[in-house]
Amino acid sequence: MSDLLFVYGTLRKGNHNAMARYLAENAEFITEGWFQGRMFHITYYPGVITSESDSDRVYGEIYRLHDPVTMLNVLDDYEECAQQHIQPAEYKRSYVSINAINGKRYDTVWIYLYQWSVEDKAQIKSGDFMQQRPLN
Repeated sequence: MSDLLFVYGTLRKGNHNAMARYLAENAEFITEGWFQGRMFHITYYPGVITSESDSDRVYGEIYRLHDPVTMLNVLDDYEECAQQHIQPAEYKRSYVSINAINGKRYDTVWIYLYQWSVEDKAQIKSGDFMQQRPLN
C-alpha cells in the first residue's frame, strides 16, 4: 500500500477545516505537483476526473502519510467513499501518477477521483482550486 496522497481541494495547505489540520498533523508535505485531469466546481469543494489531454492539469500537493491504513480510513469516511456509505459514492480512492513541480514523477499515489456526472458542473480551467475561492 502506498503511503503517498495527492490532495487538490479542501485538504490543501491554507485551508483551516478540521480535516486539513488532521492531514497537516499526521502527514509530511513532500512537494507540489500536478495530475493529468480536469477539475470541476461541485459545491464548496472540487471534483476531479481523469483526462486524456496532456494540457489538462490539476494542481495540488503530495503528502506522505505517517500511518496510511488509519489515515486512509479516516479520509475515506471524510470523502464519503468508505464501505458504510451509499455506493456508488461521489468519490473513489484510486492510484494515479503525479508529476512533481521539480520534474520527478510519482507513479503510485492515492487520489480521490470524482465519480458522479460533471455534465452540469463548471470546469475550473486553471486546475487550481485554491485560486478559485476564498480560503475557509
